[in-house]
Amino acid sequence: MSSLEKLNDPCLVYLAKKIQGQSGRLLLIGGLVRNELIARELHCPLRSELGEAPDLSQQDCDVVVFGLDIDELCATLSEIGQTSLIGHRTFSHRKVKEPSLVNVRINDTDFSLSLSRRIDNDNVTFDPSSSVREDSLARDFRANAVYFDPLKPAGEEFLDPLGGIDDIKARRLELCSEKGLVVDPLRILRAMSFVSRLSFTPGALLLKATSQSWRDLEQIPLERLWPEWRKWAASRWPRFGLDYLKTSGALSFWPQLAKMVGSPQLYKFHPEGDVWSHTLLVVEAMSNLNLPLSSGRVFLTMACLLHDIGKPLVSHINERGQVSTYGHAKAGYPVAKNFLQSIMAPSHIQKSILRIIDRHMDLSFQEPTTIKLRILARRLAPFCNLEHFWAIAMADWNGRMPFPWRFPWTLEEFLAPVGGQKGPGPIPLEAKELMVALGLSGGPTVGRLMDIVTEAFDTGQITDRSEALELAAVALADPDYRPDKAPIPSTLLLADDKESERAFFSGAR
Repeated sequence: MSSLEKLNDPCLVYLAKKIQGQSGRLLLIGGLVRNELIARELHCPLRSELGEAPDLSQQDCDVVVFGLDIDELCATLSEIGQTSLIGHRTFSHRKVKEPSLVNVRINDTDFSLSLSRRIDNDNVTFDPSSSVREDSLARDFRANAVYFDPLKPAGEEFLDPLGGIDDIKARRLELCSEKGLVVDPLRILRAMSFVSRLSFTPGALLLKATSQSWRDLEQIPLERLWPEWRKWAASRWPRFGLDYLKTSGALSFWPQLAKMVGSPQLYKFHPEGDVWSHTLLVVEAMSNLNLPLSSGRVFLTMACLLHDIGKPLVSHINERGQVSTYGHAKAGYPVAKNFLQSIMAPSHIQKSILRIIDRHMDLSFQEPTTIKLRILARRLAPFCNLEHFWAIAMADWNGRMPFPWRFPWTLEEFLAPVGGQKGPGPIPLEAKELMVALGLSGGPTVGRLMDIVTEAFDTGQITDRSEALELAAVALADPDYRPDKAPIPSTLLLADDKESERAFFSGAR
């Protein structure tokens, strides 16, 4: 079903007629209206414009009623179906609350209707007597402030009091009012997500107002921050949102991110410039993969944003007169964690992001052999897997411009040494089996034996369950036992292994 068909839903038309019969007026505004206009004015597929490609049924669409107060609206809707006042609408950091949202169920479908609004003394308040223009001035962006009247004939159904259609044609995101960020500073993050989802350019008023209001973000309840960051991370053009934050000055609200601006890098590997420039290119490279949301696009995009956040902390000029950022992955871990906590990212998202940031330098300048991939897969588990690692490694590698070498492996080629497995390879022995076979009751001894078995399996010393049990029995009898063939040292998985670096770039790549 197209967005226009949804706007002309028979139930909404029926509601509009009932409200009109009580001297009121029902209009639609929000995402469905905007997206219909994007498809019509820009002649492009709606799904590609939105980037995150949501189901149309999930898009936001406000049903606004003019001319009726809350009691009159409830009385009118109660004649139609089961009606309830479902809560309070909250505007801005001042937490102005008024009963304003009424829910009615028609044919097993719920419709939520709100009262019209206006800006009053730097607050948004609900006022049934407000005009369409007054209501529009209380909205966030002009592209979102175009109304649809389901009772008007074709060609007259859109009401555009602020020029939102012109903004859509120009691919511009502009505030409805100079007070737009005063009444709700969260609109700064909404602007970040919108320019990233719609590929729009921030308007002059939006940039000016953001430069004056970004400090007010500290007044926003933390739980309101993550939903906007999630929308940004799920978008098709996330770099545009980051450009907006930097241009407007709002990036300074997150000093962890702002420190990347101007932080130098070694020119040999980063001809694009500072850490921030590299980060933008990495985020862009990730978005160009067009990963579905189910593949972890949200946490991977956030990981791209934060993967080099530790570089400003460790950057220095080494003895050769070159910029060195050795140890930045480890240094960036607590900084990234602090940032994610400050925006209240869910704990499971944080764990995935932090795990891949911690390991993102593994395998740099090295061929992905079976042993190295098995070790890496175990280090990533259970929060992410080799496919996630490949995606961020590819984005990190290609996020340099100009750079003569592109990332050498497709996903299929990268996973080939482990038979296409994304997660850890199967250990031929579980801890419970080991405990039963050797008569152990648990504790550190079991952990030590399983570590020995795992290392031996990764390095090819054992291949099946019987060999694993035999090795465990030998190690149990000798507390000082060490495998004859030591596993690959962790230092071989770091980018500063210069032998690996020279060998890699001397190859035919």
